[in-house]
Amino acid sequence: MSFNIYRDFVLRCRVKMKQESMGKINNYCQKTKLQLDYVKVKSTGPSHDPEFKVVVKIDNVEYGSGSAKSKKEAKELAAKKTWEMIEQEVSKLYDVCISFRTGQNSAIKSSRKLAANSSHARNKEEEKKMSDLCKSLPNIYKDTREENEYTVDERFLKDYKNIEPIGEGGFGNVFKATAKTDEMIYAIKRVELKEKVKREVQELARLEHKYIVRYYCSWEGLDYMTYTRSRQKSETKIPCLFIQIEFCEQGTLKNWIENNRLKQKYNEMALKKFLQILKGVNYIHSKGLIHRDLKPQNIFISHDGKIKIGDFGLVTSMACESLTENQGTKLYMAPEQFCDNYGKEVDIYALGLICFEILSALVSHHEKNVVWHNVREGKFPEGFTEQFKTQASIIRRMLSKDASKRPCAFEIFEHLKRAAADNSLKAQ
Repeated sequence: MSFNIYRDFVLRCRVKMKQESMGKINNYCQKTKLQLDYVKVKSTGPSHDPEFKVVVKIDNVEYGSGSAKSKKEAKELAAKKTWEMIEQEVSKLYDVCISFRTGQNSAIKSSRKLAANSSHARNKEEEKKMSDLCKSLPNIYKDTREENEYTVDERFLKDYKNIEPIGEGGFGNVFKATAKTDEMIYAIKRVELKEKVKREVQELARLEHKYIVRYYCSWEGLDYMTYTRSRQKSETKIPCLFIQIEFCEQGTLKNWIENNRLKQKYNEMALKKFLQILKGVNYIHSKGLIHRDLKPQNIFISHDGKIKIGDFGLVTSMACESLTENQGTKLYMAPEQFCDNYGKEVDIYALGLICFEILSALVSHHEKNVVWHNVREGKFPEGFTEQFKTQASIIRRMLSKDASKRPCAFEIFEHLKRAAADNSLKAQ
């Protein structure tokens, strides 16, 4: 396509996406002073039941057509197809411009080669036009995508709709979004692109378990980051990594405790949830990985009530020669995690605290602050020990300061499962 056609397509995309197709095209033609015509090509069928065909022409260039039982509907269909054609061409043009910038597009290279016989000045002029067009394209291209106050990343806006924030942490922002292709809701995690964050994607991509948040895909882009502490956006767009993962409709384990703590069979429900967590952690450890940041806020509940362990921002291999000290959430960190020599046992320590928390149904910060220091020392409230004698003993082992004395996830699972079975028999 010639430069003039490229320019025409770009101009047509200055109209906002929120308007209907006919409105977009009408506004564009008014602003750019181009002639718009809806031409009735023909009508077919009997006079009492005709069918109309309308073609959109802009400056006598034919675009989309539509056929329907009324002229109005035919015009709307023609306008819709016209706008879709424009969007497709702009997307192609965007790719061409990206290739032009990097000097990798074979078509451009070929055109330059063929133009060798033309005057040097003419070649330079055409190249300058293309360069100017490519420089102006990003802002125009963005106008053809759904606007959103939370992101400006082109692929995010192109492939998803109904984007809204649902969480944030030290490692990035999390959004709920609907994919335009399959109309499914996903969680999209946005993190600043650094070499270490690629580890999360690499490790998460090879994990496949029913109690672990499912990974779908990831991509790199440019966006403004929102920082948790300052609540401020970055001043400029920075390289980001976007990770599409399973969306867990029922929220976090923390929310589940709060919503279910007063139910009659809460203790039984809580134990089942913890057994699922143990299965997920046992799988992670079987893959030679350590989560390093297990806590109720990083454990989710799916639409069917299953546990989903997520937020693998700190996941690391057990084979690492040196592990970063002080990594994790301090409330749930094992004593040795404040140093640089530890293994999968740090996850067991965190599980001990989570087990206490889920069984005792702690919700408020005040409730936790009152007992947390003693719990970390293996000292539980008297009422807890009396109610959960079997669980209390295994939790104390999980919270041992000597990491070598902590049981593995599978051993804990078997112990609690047997205890649950014994209690069930006693109740009969």
